Amino acid sequence: MSAMAVPSPTVPLPDSPLVTHRRRELTFARKLGIGTGIFLIIWGPFSLMRWSGVGPFWSRLESVFDIFYGLLLVLPYARIQSERLFRKFMITLLVSSILFIFVLVFDVLYVANLYVENTEPNAAPATAEHSLYVYDDDTGPKLPLPVLNCALVFLTLMQVPVVFFSRYPEKMD
Repeated sequence: MSAMAVPSPTVPLPDSPLVTHRRRELTFARKLGIGTGIFLIIWGPFSLMRWSGVGPFWSRLESVFDIFYGLLLVLPYARIQSERLFRKFMITLLVSSILFIFVLVFDVLYVANLYVENTEPNAAPATAEHSLYVYDDDTGPKLPLPVLNCALVFLTLMQVPVVFFSRYPEKMD
């Protein structure tokens, strides 16, 4: 008995409207990633400038990492012919994405700490009633919402599966 592949009704055919729609979605998501990469390449030096030369050492590392990660996001992964090279770039993108999230979280926590220290320099250490994110009354500091970092988290974490499924769309289902 020969093992011929018979298309089942649950698996979409290569030219079906669903597959075409998925490819358009992946293309759009990839374009968002490229735009995010360009933003990070430009944002890296500006991120360093926000400290006015008195930032901690990690701010320089963060700036360089933003540029590096931005370059990783704008790489044309679809043009990489070698399977081995593609795998290495995917591993680099995955590890860098995880590190990028830690960099963003650390940045938010550090800025929040500075914000609290500078708004109430003579305040006692935070108690349970006045912890960092409690807003029961107007006595505690109101921290700015890190909207940019939140958007960057979602846009960058999305790129690992987008790049992978752009290369291997058959593994999506």
